Amino acid sequence: MIKTSIEKLASEIGYDIGQSDDVTQSNLLNGLFEAMNNSMQNHNLEMQYCYLTKHLSDKSCKSILAIAEFIKLKNE
Repeated sequence: MIKTSIEKLASEIGYDIGQSDDVTQSNLLNGLFEAMNNSMQNHNLEMQYCYLTKHLSDKSCKSILAIAEFIKLKNE
């Protein structure tokens, strides 16, 4: 599989955006999840989440779980 320059720099781009403001960070996540939701059916999306979690670091998992808690509070 041929990787694009963006794919090769995904970690570095994410790191830079991690040091940016809340709007830029949310734009990154919104774009990522919008593309995933648009390009996959529910079953495939769940499988992709499964595959994705295998490659997440412990720090990333903790952060995603913390964001999920804030989303729950926002939606109450």
